[in-house]
Amino acid sequence: MSTALQPVITKAGLAAIFNATNSGFSAEITHIVVGTGNYTPSNEQKTLRNQVAKYPIAGGEKLTSTLLHLTAVADGPLAFWVREIGYLLSDGTLLAVWSHPTEALNYKPAGDQLLLAYDLSLSALPANSVTINTTAAGLNLSLAEPMAALAASLMGEQLRNFQQQEQITELTRLQRITSEQLGRLQVRMTEAERVHAVDHEGLLSMGISAADSILSTQNQLTQHIYGA
Repeated sequence: MSTALQPVITKAGLAAIFNATNSGFSAEITHIVVGTGNYTPSNEQKTLRNQVAKYPIAGGEKLTSTLLHLTAVADGPLAFWVREIGYLLSDGTLLAVWSHPTEALNYKPAGDQLLLAYDLSLSALPANSVTINTTAAGLNLSLAEPMAALAASLMGEQLRNFQQQEQITELTRLQRITSEQLGRLQVRMTEAERVHAVDHEGLLSMGISAADSILSTQNQLTQHIYGA
């Protein structure tokens, strides 16, 4: 979301607007400057009181003839509170400045990026007297945060799906190995049963032969003792 700002238009900015419109041109906003000063801004200002950084306008949109939506990306190693903000024209003139004696707009973390997105009211200026000069990218960076969140969500879902697919593949592999092992075990059990059956038949035949031999021997002894 963007923050609505009602800045103070500087005398230097008014003069630049007057000169541009008299020449048949519109003044161009090209940069945002930020600082750490807390105060009530004045139209006499030509700079911020405690400027710490300057960033090119990355994207912009004319909402009405006197209301502009501007975005810029604050980057770099510094960490600071954004307590004052100014808008520069293409010739470096400070067109407008915002600050507050006690409040801050944002905090810029060290080594991280901060999206500066503001709706700038220029109702004190003639309609359509100011245009926006953006960087080559010309992106509406107010969409950066939700798009990044959506991309992170999609990547997370893809990773979960990939992990689930890996788990399914691993389970399929284990199931195949288990089936192969069960098949080999079944073959071994069948062979063992066959061998057991053959051994049982052999033992039974040996027992019958031994019994026949004993009976034959008993008959011979009986005949020998009692005579034929």
